[in-house]
Amino acid sequence: MRAVRQRMPRSFESKEYAMKIPRQRLIPIFALSLICSAVMPASFAIAKDSQMASSKPKAAKEEAGGRLSLDSAVAKALAQSPRLQAFRSGVAAAAGERRQAGARQNPEVSFSKQNFAAGPAYKVLSPGQNVYGVSQLLEIGGKIAAREEVADKGLEIATLDHQAAALDLIRDVTVAYADAVAADEFVRLAAEQKTLAQEVLASVSTRVDAAAAPQIQKSRADVERHAASVAFDNAKRNREIAYKYLATLLGDEVGSFTLDSKALFSITKPESPAAGDALKSGPDLRRQASLQDQAKARLHLEKANAIPNPRIDAGLTRIPSANGQALLIGVALPIPVLNANRGNIQRARSDVLRAEQESRQAELVLGSELTRASQQLENAYLQATTLKNNILPSAQKAFALAREGYGLGRFPYLEVLDAQRSLFEVKRQHVAASRDYHVARAAVERLTATNLPKLQNPGEPHVE
Repeated sequence: MRAVRQRMPRSFESKEYAMKIPRQRLIPIFALSLICSAVMPASFAIAKDSQMASSKPKAAKEEAGGRLSLDSAVAKALAQSPRLQAFRSGVAAAAGERRQAGARQNPEVSFSKQNFAAGPAYKVLSPGQNVYGVSQLLEIGGKIAAREEVADKGLEIATLDHQAAALDLIRDVTVAYADAVAADEFVRLAAEQKTLAQEVLASVSTRVDAAAAPQIQKSRADVERHAASVAFDNAKRNREIAYKYLATLLGDEVGSFTLDSKALFSITKPESPAAGDALKSGPDLRRQASLQDQAKARLHLEKANAIPNPRIDAGLTRIPSANGQALLIGVALPIPVLNANRGNIQRARSDVLRAEQESRQAELVLGSELTRASQQLENAYLQATTLKNNILPSAQKAFALAREGYGLGRFPYLEVLDAQRSLFEVKRQHVAASRDYHVARAAVERLTATNLPKLQNPGEPHVE
């Protein structure tokens, strides 16, 4: 965000300059300058200080593409975030598992030569012969259909995980964007406070030099100036951290972008969603339902695996000595006396019960999280609007009156100092409340799947 330089009326900075004006006109002119510097229109407060533009990250200055909006940041993250691409690969893996679930057993081809290297007497009784055979294992009891059902639910779960990851990414980008814009605003406020502290120090120095105020007031003003300088440097470091984290979510190495500060202060009255209906449309509860269905499908599969699979053999034997051939048929069927798959069936049945309980627990937890996020959103909205409409104008007016009264000699310097601290504290609270509003709103929209994007089918990855 590019800042527009707004020059505030400068107070008298030296004793020599003040001596050029008649003493009887010094106080009215001094008071007028203080009033003009304090009662600046609120619309110019956001773009006041030029130090914000000079202190932004170097990558933001060198960006040629302009400002990055929240929608553009979300779209960029969805397109190139490594985290989302990993979930997309998971969907492709589940699709491959679904394809493999319907595959049947491969047939087996065999060859055997009987009476090989036998003695002459045995060869007379049983001449050598060659046997060519084919065997096939037949899966019965609905095993293939059960495997396909399990794989279908696995693909469904992977798709819902992909959607949940996209919603998580949108929430994280929204929060990181709000943090970065709030960090920008904190830098602007720190720069504004630093400039104001320097002006107050100059004004106090003029009064001290004119023997109109004690020396201790100048010392206090100098301490405030140093404290404002330290706060300004700290705000710049915090902003750099916020920019780097946002760049990480976008899949970039460096945050080469500038942000739109208007989005931070754009808030609307939230609506309280019904927890049950709002959560049902999201992928979280749908995933729990798919997990239950998959657990039931696994139980059906284990029951089907308890049914033994027969093996059918067919072959052709050739007797070279007799110059003849014969057809061989065989069937093999396992007897389920040692292994009836009872342990796997018991485990699958327990997994069904566990999936049902986990689904109920997830519904309770998600409902509680949605209620808490909705309340936080409502509180942040009320706090931000109250600070903007009521408290901030009062703090600005109190600071203007304190500076005016101090210039006229009616108030001590401590009144100006307290009013200044209160004003900037209210401004910081306003920025923090606006940031909390967007964080809570992102949490509500994540739980209710408000901004669920349309994700493309990843297909099957090509593997060499």
